[in-house]
Formats: sequence, structure tokens, C-alpha cells
Amino acid sequence: MEITKLEHSGIVIEKDGKRIVFDPVEFNKTIPRLNNVVAVIITHKHNDHLQIEVIKRIIRDNSDAKIITTSDAASFIDDPIIVKGGESCEIGGFKLDFFGKDHAAIIPGQIPCENIGVVVNGSIVNPGDSFDYSDVGAKVLFVPISAPWLKTAESMDFVDRVKPQIVIPVHDALLSDLGKSISDNWMKKACDNAGAEYKDLSFGENVVC
Repeated sequence: MEITKLEHSGIVIEKDGKRIVFDPVEFNKTIPRLNNVVAVIITHKHNDHLQIEVIKRIIRDNSDAKIITTSDAASFIDDPIIVKGGESCEIGGFKLDFFGKDHAAIIPGQIPCENIGVVVNGSIVNPGDSFDYSDVGAKVLFVPISAPWLKTAESMDFVDRVKPQIVIPVHDALLSDLGKSISDNWMKKACDNAGAEYKDLSFGENVVC
């Protein structure tokens, strides 16, 4: 499978010419036209993950693509598939196993919204805005590295707990170049301790796993 980084938490995963897209958004970058998309997965309703015009543009080019999201994000989207943790489905050759329920708290004790994590083909893990995943030995783990709801130590603990082979940092649009370099240094230490490879992908860059 080929993984391509978009902006912030945006990810494209391609297998056998088919693609799934996670949380496509545009802040400073324009997403290129994407073909052969079988599913767009929106992990939760916050606008740094869900931008309706970007989704509509992808669907115009991929009319059969399914949009998968949480129940509280569904009202923003036309004809979505609503999922929750513990459910699974297969779309276009991708096996999708969903986990989790809540977005990580920004204010202690207050849940901002629902959040759905996804395991793709049993090997690539996207937790959305949470650290809910706890199984050990994922091949690839997307790790949020900057947000109002996290601190770097929690991202490092996440890597140590899951012990993946490859870590790809996401949720990084809030960081300046200097801030990202500091976060990267800490995350590389966590990856070294966990025996993982740190793959810091820039916009449009990809890796084959």
C-alpha cells in the first residue's frame, strides 16, 4: 500500500489502483485531483478534519465513492455511512475496522464530539483525534503531534504503547517550522525507544508499506 500525506491529518492510502482518503482539508495547500477514490473517511466533525467543499470536489470526480463518518458529523454530509467502534466493512479491496468513540478532551471531563479510529487492512492505524488504540504491533501508526487536546509526552507514550514499525506524524498544521522541529526531535526519541521508524512526510510525499 502507498501512503501519501496531505495537509494536517489528511492522508491518501492506495492499493491496487484504488484509494481511500482520510480527513481531506485545505489551509495553505490545494489538494490535487484524486481519482479512483472508493471512500472518504471523516474521523470527526471539527473543521480541521471536515471541510464540505473539499469533500464535494472529491465526490464530483468519484461519484461512487462512499463517505464514512460518525453520527454527529453525518448531518453535515450528503448520504454518509455512519459507523461506530467495533464495526467493520470492506470497500474497494480495503478492510476497515473501526474503533473508539470519543474525541480526546480539551477541557478535562468534557467530550468535544464523537471520533472514529480506523485500522486499514489490519496494518495501518489512524486514531483520528484520540489515543484510544492499544493493540501492539501495528505496521503503520499515524500519530497526532500538536493540538489543544494533547501534549508531546502523550504522543510519545502512544508510540511506546503500540510499538508500531513505522510512525507517520499527523495533525501538524498548528506548528511553525521551529515548533515542528522540536516535536519531531521528541517523537524520534520515542520511535528509537520503541524500535519504530519515524517517517515525517511533507505535503504530497509518500511511502510504500
